[in-house]
Amino acid sequence: MTKIAPSTAVNRYYLARMAAAERNDRMSSREGASEETGIDRKRMQRIEIGTLNPYPEEVMLMADAYHAPELMNFYCTSACPIGQKMMPKAELQELDRLAVKFLNALEGIKGTDKALLSIAADGKLTADELPAMEKLLAAVKAVSAVGCELEIFKEKHGR
Repeated sequence: MTKIAPSTAVNRYYLARMAAAERNDRMSSREGASEETGIDRKRMQRIEIGTLNPYPEEVMLMADAYHAPELMNFYCTSACPIGQKMMPKAELQELDRLAVKFLNALEGIKGTDKALLSIAADGKLTADELPAMEKLLAAVKAVSAVGCELEIFKEKHGR
């Protein structure tokens, strides 16, 4: 049995490839995965041991070949500076868990319509309105994160 480096054993790209190997034997080796994705075997090795960040196009290739749409959100929220600032982190979860999270997020957004109207009334964001705006944004981000997780679930199970 091949010894796996600790950094590789927890690497999301490696774990996704190993999950794909349960359905497609070619994914059990980097050579097979390289042929399936078009990513050089040595480059894939460096991605999987964490010494190299993949290009966005490579993540899309891996996500498609491994049937792991969650890799795209992982890349955007961990390797891309714009995504780190703008994207909510989303995980692949079961539908019942997503339903609970969605309903909870909707509960958290109740009443924010009035707060937004109050803030928007004069067309400016004043210092005293900032806490209400931050609370509104937190509620909207919670709904957005669940939306991303639902999208991942749909991509994973909707084929």
